Amino acid sequence: MNSLFFFYTIAMLTLCIVTAVFSFAALASTRRRLFFFSTGAFVCYAIELTEIFFHEYISQNQPFPMDEYYAISMPVLRTAVSIILNAFVWLLILNVLDKHSKRLFAWPVIMLSIANLVVIFLMPEGPVRQWLYYTLRQAFSFGTLLYAIWSYKHEASPELKAQLAKFRKPLRVVLTLVGLIILEDTLVILVMPPSDGETWLPLYLSERNFTENVLLVFAALLLLRHIYHVLSIRIQEAPEIENVPDIERHIDTIMPRYRMEHGLSEREAEVLSLVVMKKTNQEIADELVLAVGTIKSHVHNLVKKTGTKNREDLIVDFWQS
Repeated sequence: MNSLFFFYTIAMLTLCIVTAVFSFAALASTRRRLFFFSTGAFVCYAIELTEIFFHEYISQNQPFPMDEYYAISMPVLRTAVSIILNAFVWLLILNVLDKHSKRLFAWPVIMLSIANLVVIFLMPEGPVRQWLYYTLRQAFSFGTLLYAIWSYKHEASPELKAQLAKFRKPLRVVLTLVGLIILEDTLVILVMPPSDGETWLPLYLSERNFTENVLLVFAALLLLRHIYHVLSIRIQEAPEIENVPDIERHIDTIMPRYRMEHGLSEREAEVLSLVVMKKTNQEIADELVLAVGTIKSHVHNLVKKTGTKNREDLIVDFWQS
């Protein structure tokens, strides 16, 4: 096996495993479904890379048969893992959008599965079949991201829009990379003839997309950064405000689900955010331009709705959620 591609594949595989492990640690600490879906996605990608690595390993030091350049190795396993991977990514997007419809989740995955089966079993082997097989995955990603943009613009509440605004720049990068992945597949599969120079080169070009690996690195770094911020807060107790400079962002991340679980009104959520920041009733009243008595009433209702004992218990319960 060419040493460059050997270490390249090992590096990508290691990144997937490390990210999946840290995501699982965040899942165990926070119980957030976002980390469950992220863990599943990176585990699936690690399985894909392992399959590619295994195929390259057993084919090392052997002449690559050019008639297999457009073949899809282990199509059933690869298709199953690919569909599960895309399902996890779709669940991740729906979770970020705060959508929980089983039908909304199922139909795109079913359509992707049918399309993959048609390409694998009904199309003759060749460049068009291979290109369609890999492009279906990117088309699915592109479609789900476009739906996320549409939902953000037309369906998201003002509160959710404020939460999702931070994803605009990463989303542009991801959309660009998905487009470049399709372009690379088009050039390598449909435009460029199979390389007949180095005997090992067709083996590595036939099943790889380097732009997709760039997307993998970008997604892993984003997730690891988010995990760091989440785990930097001590979950079992209320953190010291001065020790968490971006405390408001952490509160904004947790608040939508906590509000939904306990049926809090918009005003109660505003009061709770300031309570969690350990502001006094007078400080909250001044910031929201309300009477102190009104703030006391809201705090009393928050304690009652959340089933906590007092203000301090309410703050701890919020972070433990």
